[in-house]
Amino acid sequence: MNIQPEWLSGLIGVIAPLLVRWIMGANFSRRTKSIFAILVSAVIGFVSSFLSGQFDPGTVLKSIAICFSISQVVYDQIFKDIFSKREEQDMPFIR
Repeated sequence: MNIQPEWLSGLIGVIAPLLVRWIMGANFSRRTKSIFAILVSAVIGFVSSFLSGQFDPGTVLKSIAICFSISQVVYDQIFKDIFSKREEQDMPFIR
């Protein structure tokens, strides 16, 4: 079975926002979370390219870009509202 790294990165990119949120928590700045998300996307891009047997610079960069892009869209469209509602429920006295 030959898995294309772009598909693997895209699939994992849907899960990446949960991974970043779980590791980083809510106590870090947006910039720190973004840098960490880029690092997670880079690791995912390298691993998916390596596992697919297409470990060349173009494929690695494409996989990183796809993973990061999809993770940002999924976070913005799905998880952002969920996480902000959860924080409001956890700390209703802070506004």
